[in-house]
Amino acid sequence: MSAEWAPALERVAVARLTLVIGDTDTGKTTLVTWLANALSAGGESVGIVDADLGQSEIGPPTTIGAGRVARPVARLAEAEMVALHFVGSTSPLGHFSATVQGTRTMVDRARSAGVRRVFVDTCGLVAGDWGRALKQAKIRLLDPDLIVCLQRDGECEHILRACDAERGPGVLRLAVSRAGRRRTPEERRRHRERAFGAYFAAARPVTLDRSRVALRSPSPVAGADPTDATSLSADFEGVLVGLEDAAGETIGLGVIQGVDGDASGLTIDTPVVARDIAAVVVGHERYARSPAVAPYIP
Repeated sequence: MSAEWAPALERVAVARLTLVIGDTDTGKTTLVTWLANALSAGGESVGIVDADLGQSEIGPPTTIGAGRVARPVARLAEAEMVALHFVGSTSPLGHFSATVQGTRTMVDRARSAGVRRVFVDTCGLVAGDWGRALKQAKIRLLDPDLIVCLQRDGECEHILRACDAERGPGVLRLAVSRAGRRRTPEERRRHRERAFGAYFAAARPVTLDRSRVALRSPSPVAGADPTDATSLSADFEGVLVGLEDAAGETIGLGVIQGVDGDASGLTIDTPVVARDIAAVVVGHERYARSPAVAPYIP
C-alpha cells in the first residue's frame, strides 16, 4: 500500500460514512479495499457501497451494490452481499437521479445491516459540469462525515471547493499511487463483459405471467407508459431488466428473450427463481452473450 495513503486510516476510523472520489484508475477501489480490511481486522463492522455502475465489483454492472466485509478480502467482489439496486445503465450520464438515490438507498441498507463504518466507492466521472453535478449531488444527499479524494493534479478541486466553503464534511486529499496504471476503454469493456458473463452463467429461460408481475422503468421512458404491458414488443429482446421481489428490493438481473403477441407473457433469461419475481424493471441497455451490441436507449 502506498505510504501516502496511510493518513486515511486514522481519519476513516472515526467516520461513520466515507465517500471516496477520484478520476478513473486513481486507485479508489484499491484504497477502499485496504481501508475496509484494516478496520475489519481491528474489530469494526464495515460496509461498502459500490456505486461504479460500469466497473462494479459488488453486484453486476448496471447495479449499485452494498456489501459487508467480515473477513479479509482481496477484492470487493468477495464482500458479503447485503443488497442491490438496479439503475439500468453502465453509466450515470442521463441517470443522475437514479444513481444518486440508489446510492443513498444502499447506504441505508448497509446501515440497517448493522455496520458502523460505511465506504462509498464512486465512479470516475469527475470532470466538467457533469462530474461536478453528480458528485456534489451525492455529497448533499449522503451527507458524509469524510470525503477522501484521490487526484493527480487538482482535477477534483472544482467539486471540493463547495465543501470547503460550506464547512461541510471533512476532506482528505491523497496523491494517486505511482503503482497504479490507466486501463484502456477496451479493458474496461472486457471487464463489463466478464462480469455479465459470470453473472448470467447459470441463467435459464423463465416465462412470467404479466397478470402477476408488474412492469416498470427505473426512469420515465419517452413515448411509452412503462407500466403498460402493450408497450413491450420484439424490439425489447435483449434488453437488460432488474428483477424485484414483493418488497420492491432488487434480487437480480434478467435479459428479455421474448414477448407474447398479446403481451400476456414475458420470457427472460435469469438466474433468479421465477416465484420470487414480483416486478420487472426495464433497463436502458442490451446484453448479448455473443459479441456486444449497442446500448439500448429508450
